[in-house]
Amino acid sequence: MAKRRRSSKDKPNGAMVKRKRPGSQLGDLPMDILCHIISLLLLKEAVRTGILSKHWRYVWCSRTNLEFSFRSVMRRSYKGGPFILHPIQEVIKRIDAVLKQHSGVGVEKMEVDFSLNDEHANHIDRWLNFAITAKTKQLILNFTSVHPTMEPYKFPFQLFDATKSSIFQSLTLGSVSLNKPANFKAFLNLKKLMLIYVNITDEELQLLLSNCKVLEFLGVARCRMLTTIKTPQLSDHFKHLCVFHCPLVQEINLNYGLTTLEYKYEGPSIPIAPPVTLTNLSIESSDVCSALAYISTELPSTVRRLEMLSLKCEELERAILPEKPLKFIHLRHLRLEITFLSLTKRKSDVLDFASLLEAAPLMEKLEFHMWMDCECVRYRKLDGKLRSLPPKPHYHLKLVDITEFYGEKDQLELALYILRNSVALEAMTIDPKPTVAAEQCRLTWKKDGFSYVDGYRVAKKYLLRADHRGVVDVVKAGRKDIEALRNAPYKMPQEAT
Repeated sequence: MAKRRRSSKDKPNGAMVKRKRPGSQLGDLPMDILCHIISLLLLKEAVRTGILSKHWRYVWCSRTNLEFSFRSVMRRSYKGGPFILHPIQEVIKRIDAVLKQHSGVGVEKMEVDFSLNDEHANHIDRWLNFAITAKTKQLILNFTSVHPTMEPYKFPFQLFDATKSSIFQSLTLGSVSLNKPANFKAFLNLKKLMLIYVNITDEELQLLLSNCKVLEFLGVARCRMLTTIKTPQLSDHFKHLCVFHCPLVQEINLNYGLTTLEYKYEGPSIPIAPPVTLTNLSIESSDVCSALAYISTELPSTVRRLEMLSLKCEELERAILPEKPLKFIHLRHLRLEITFLSLTKRKSDVLDFASLLEAAPLMEKLEFHMWMDCECVRYRKLDGKLRSLPPKPHYHLKLVDITEFYGEKDQLELALYILRNSVALEAMTIDPKPTVAAEQCRLTWKKDGFSYVDGYRVAKKYLLRADHRGVVDVVKAGRKDIEALRNAPYKMPQEAT
């Protein structure tokens, strides 16, 4: 007679062993760990965990990050085509349902990112009251729309007083109308303020800032009524100013203690007089014809204490450099994002950028991202002998990152110059892929057809051969990688950070 196979439920003495229910170990974790797991999920996924068991039903209700956006709240209707947009009433219904079930305690961040307007004021006011009651520290109301046609939501200053508004430490408003009462005194603890597509005058902005005694960060983006920006003079905390695409701004008056300035503008350049305390400067301009000329002759002399400089512009012509250009003896990090434009033969010379090593003798990191909107040809011996400048050793440069390397002759000459003269170099990355200028090149490819020049072989042949320290890394990009980049959907730039 065959022996009966012992069941995994049986002990040797015949007693039954209770089998644990699958997944019960996860439910036995401490509540703080469960809350952390919930925080890593999208809001709609976090709410869905409530159906797992009675134990899980209310775990998500203590979530500290409430992000209401199409991606985090709505279900996607996608069948090989575009997303089906849900009616705005469905959006409002879902936000209301989440806030009704939430505990209303310990909310660190609350974000509403939908195309809403003043028609929905009653609902938005209700959500604001929730944020006030929950003592929310970071509030984001971003109602920007691709085609704004309706009256923007009027920010309800009447809901706030000095006590209620003092809970906010960070406030971002997009496509919101601000009409602050003259006697309004609030936002006393606000450290960060970001305004996007907000119709606000110079006087109204100053009135709003007059209450922000501990403000550290101010950002204004596409605020089309501003003509002058004055940073708070009474605050010793204010360190960071961002001005993005405000076309009427003609003057920026900066606080003496400012350390970081970012600005992007279209049209004529804005005269600025940065304070000597400025250590971090980021500029994006459509008015600069030569990055080299701008750095060497147009940057104000007060920025000589810069430790980090980032410049994004176009290189339309070859710069004529002065005999004694500015020196940046404190600069540690230089980031260049340059678009080389030419309808015929390119006039600019990439090798000219070698002068920046002499201009910044203590520089430790160099990023050079190039996009060439012109005909590109990989270097061959038939193109002539490679040029070499007189050696000038640089004793501090450690990290170099060059992208959009097409293998052009002057690109190769600059890379070789940096490699040979950087005594302390630890790593040099050469990447043919268009990374920083990805959106621009993607639009160009879709418009003019797919054309890509890969500089991998040129870099491998000449740079690796000249590398005697093993510091050069040449990244290989397959055609499939480039085609995937070309076909990726275009993303709207996020200006509010």
